[in-house]
Amino acid sequence: MSTTAAPQTAEDVKVGDQIRFDPDRPWWTVRDRDDRYIVATRQQPFAPKGDLLYTVVDLTGWQDYTYNGAGNGIVRSSLNTLGGGWSIEADGTGSEQIIPALRSGEWELSRRRVVNVRSITKRVSR
Repeated sequence: MSTTAAPQTAEDVKVGDQIRFDPDRPWWTVRDRDDRYIVATRQQPFAPKGDLLYTVVDLTGWQDYTYNGAGNGIVRSSLNTLGGGWSIEADGTGSEQIIPALRSGEWELSRRRVVNVRSITKRVSR
């Protein structure tokens, strides 16, 4: 089985897919998604196996807002947790709580860490 990468629209991305944000190289595993958000994780570099980083893609984006050069389109960031991170286990458990927390207004994406998403590539198995 070989794998290739193909540019995708966000509608093509589903839970379990591996994606990357061009021009970045690391692959992220999609853990949860809805019509507005995609939550993805990857192994944290230079950390013990199972220490995951996460990112949240806002597909609605910031239409009328920019910060640190990001905005006016699809953006991604982590949550604004002030002093701590969101707890995600090695198997991705915990990531399913992020979208409900964003939807409820209890949490928001960090403006300080936000970056634009120019395109999403999905790893395709052949």
